[in-house]
Amino acid sequence: MDRPALKNKTEVEALRPNGDKATVYWDAEITGFGVRVSPGREQETKVGGTLKKVRKPSYTFFYQGRINREVFKVTLGTLGRLGFTAKNAADKAREIEAQLRLGQDPRKAKATDSHTTTFGDMMTAYVEMLQSAGKISARNVENAIKKDIASAFPKLWNKPAQDIDIDDCVRIIAKLNDEGSPRQADKLRSYMKAAFTAAINARGNVKAPKVMREMRLILNPVSVIQKVSGSSNASDRALSVAEFRAYWKRIKELPEPRRSIAMLHVLTGGQRMQQLARVTLADIDRDSMMMRMSDGKGRRAKPRLYSVPLLPQALECINNSTGSGRYVFSSNGGLSPMHPSYISDIAADVCTAMAEAGELEGEAFTGKVIRATIETRLMKAPYRVSSDVLARLLSHGLGGVQAKHYAHDAMHEEVVEALEKLWRLLENQPEPSAQVYQLRASA
Repeated sequence: MDRPALKNKTEVEALRPNGDKATVYWDAEITGFGVRVSPGREQETKVGGTLKKVRKPSYTFFYQGRINREVFKVTLGTLGRLGFTAKNAADKAREIEAQLRLGQDPRKAKATDSHTTTFGDMMTAYVEMLQSAGKISARNVENAIKKDIASAFPKLWNKPAQDIDIDDCVRIIAKLNDEGSPRQADKLRSYMKAAFTAAINARGNVKAPKVMREMRLILNPVSVIQKVSGSSNASDRALSVAEFRAYWKRIKELPEPRRSIAMLHVLTGGQRMQQLARVTLADIDRDSMMMRMSDGKGRRAKPRLYSVPLLPQALECINNSTGSGRYVFSSNGGLSPMHPSYISDIAADVCTAMAEAGELEGEAFTGKVIRATIETRLMKAPYRVSSDVLARLLSHGLGGVQAKHYAHDAMHEEVVEALEKLWRLLENQPEPSAQVYQLRASA
């Protein structure tokens, strides 16, 4: 085929790998300028209103040349990675081409310029660290950094990382806060703080990205910036018992698989939706009636495994929602996992129907409120489930030792009892009371 113009984004994105193997394409104009097209990872995307797994190719630009009969290769960047464009790659390739004409070694020039690593280089390396650690949040972090730093503050993005000061960081955070997005503003604050911390600690970490190891940073300008006010005002909304039962009644009347997925969300205690999306049939132990889950929140390097007991009614929902696929929480019979917003969308529809029917006593609610409702209602009379048991059920800060012995200690039975109380609450069944027997006095 004719060589493409690699500075043209449309022509680059039209290139495809050879099956499952990466394929190299060379630029039509700049000698030595190429792009490596890899199959990429499977990603969920909506096709005709249905979530499907699609492989999106990855495009990594490079320059390959020769100095003193020695072949060298310099990686220029990946298309779309935090704003990197095909034009950026072509410009870098021309710079290297000019250096070669002057007899300069671009590899040495890059080494001497390592002390001028930019703020953007550091943030990009931070995202790569999250991706390498398998953090689910990596994609959201990357999108936020691209939109709210790279695109919004290009001069700061290209500023040397060691020259970034507190005022620069405040500008980024204040812009979002002034636009009425305190939550997003505080997220950017935490991302930048974590990136600087990682760069500072990278010097003694051989697994850290090379870019970070060579920065020699000693100060974190974000460490003194306070948490953004109003960024984490937790909602105190919890459904009343009447609202909760109305919600339960309505989801039981939904068509499949919405019915079983929404019911299973409730019957397993309102687990976090991103964690539910990862549950497969291999995580269901029907003999011990347990569902294995993984909690990747926080700074842990590996997700923490824990188990949730399953009531017989929950197993029935699993049977109804799974088909030929492997995922339990799925909108297409298990072929692919549900989108984390799938249950929230169901809750929003049910909330609207409840409002129209006059069943809503408070403000509108979201899917996250179901989790808070379960915890709130089980703590109150007549159920009085302890906070320790609820922590087990909802995975509130369980340590490794607790999780390791979870299925073997006595509290496992108490969690099962809590779920049985939840079932009776939903079905408006009375709590069993103790029988009182009259003891006759001995003669």
